[in-house]
Amino acid sequence: MTWHSSNRLTDGTMLLVSDSPAVAHIEETWLEFARDPRHLRLGLASDGVSPYSIRSSTYSVWPVALMNYNIPPWFTTKKGFILLALIIPVDTKNVDVFLQALVEELSQLWEGVDDVFDNRTHRIGRVLIWTMHDYPGFGAISSF
Repeated sequence: MTWHSSNRLTDGTMLLVSDSPAVAHIEETWLEFARDPRHLRLGLASDGVSPYSIRSSTYSVWPVALMNYNIPPWFTTKKGFILLALIIPVDTKNVDVFLQALVEELSQLWEGVDDVFDNRTHRIGRVLIWTMHDYPGFGAISSF
């Protein structure tokens, strides 16, 4: 969970998420967050799909996945490291209701999580660095 902090480039080249201007801005703005490398840096991705690959179906869903950018980049998008956080039925008009549930669950990390490595309870900060989606999904996600 601390790989990103010990493997940064200092020459100004951006090869990893941890080298990006977005992460630099987050860490300059919230110094307390930047002090602990175990705090979660997350990406959220969503895209509409038709169940069972039926193209003529009028029903579709939006899987919402979370990527953890604290781990090495070759694991970030591998199967087993992407967290399927939600499946939103597209026929609903209240996407924000589903996203609010996700925000509430992530907020529980502030209450404390047992850290097996240090054998103590640790509060985990989290920040959503960016979202990835198609253009129609932009309106639904950005309105939240």
